[in-house]
Amino acid sequence: MPNQILLDNWTLQEISLLGQSGLSSDKTGKLVIDQKNDTHTFEEISLGLIQLQALFSFLQNLVLREIIITDSKFINVWDESSSLKRIQSDGLIKVHDFQEEKLKEVRKAIVDQLCITSSIRKIQQQNEQEWVKNNKNVDQFMSQLIWGGAGMLARGHVYETFYLPHPLRGYAFKQSPIAKRDAYTETLSFISTNQTKLLYFDNENSEAIQAKFSLPPLISVIIEESNSFEDLFIVALQLRKEYEDLRYWLKKFQEAIDHEDTKEISKHTKTLKSIQKHIEAKYSPDKFGTLDLSFDVLNFSPGISVPLPINKIRNKIGVRSTINDLILTKAGYSSIKKLLKLLGEENSKLGKMVYDELVRNYSSEGEKH
Repeated sequence: MPNQILLDNWTLQEISLLGQSGLSSDKTGKLVIDQKNDTHTFEEISLGLIQLQALFSFLQNLVLREIIITDSKFINVWDESSSLKRIQSDGLIKVHDFQEEKLKEVRKAIVDQLCITSSIRKIQQQNEQEWVKNNKNVDQFMSQLIWGGAGMLARGHVYETFYLPHPLRGYAFKQSPIAKRDAYTETLSFISTNQTKLLYFDNENSEAIQAKFSLPPLISVIIEESNSFEDLFIVALQLRKEYEDLRYWLKKFQEAIDHEDTKEISKHTKTLKSIQKHIEAKYSPDKFGTLDLSFDVLNFSPGISVPLPINKIRNKIGVRSTINDLILTKAGYSSIKKLLKLLGEENSKLGKMVYDELVRNYSSEGEKH
């Protein structure tokens, strides 16, 4: 089924622990590849940041994906979460029993692609050898990133479902040649980019502002309408109904990508480009100059006709309007402060630290777009 997603149980575990125990004060490591020197390091980051990234990812997928799939082997890591269990009972999280024997060869090939430095390859080989001997890993964390990640990518490949990794796996995969085109990801990336552009437009006369903050689409909407942590899931489920048309559009876009239908892919891409032109023309005409938006003529009577900008009209109806609204959503600092308040960390040292990391993570720095 197009527009379904394979999600890590590790991601769901982060959300479950966040709901049960609150924001973690622990640290974790983000894999950083140094291909020039054929090695890797780990950048220390807050586990609380990873928990919130996992939460954001899940909530957006809950609204805009038809189904979320996860592996039945590992649901024990999150099955105490009332919110996630309720969503599973509604049929929106489907637990699947993946057959390991179908995955072995594909997983092995993917591991080879993920081991892009000699240092990572050496650890992976040590993990595999130790597993055969003692059913243990030499480096459990690297095994979770590389070996476990390859297993999930293999599941996605064999069962023809897009896999969205845990944030820490995501950092690792972005530095490897592993990639698959996904309509959902492309569309939300487009929305986020244009949100940032709007923030630059709004502040282009202020030299003091060095970075522009833009939360992932929908997250501000969900946070602003919630009064507790549990409300986040309730609001997301309510928004599913409002975004039914967009989910259908994403489904058709994905079908075009899967079937390599260049005509249909072009049609969906043109929709996004027309929205971008509309936004740029409306909010920064001087910056972008004159745009050819194309005009049509509406005939009221044989003697009267009025030229109408097609682009302007189209972007006020249907899916175009929905995407337009997401771009225009105010994704500001106040939403993060409210989320930290819902977690009881609005005035704590931990809350301030995670807030700063979130702002850095979702800020666009440097030259204006």
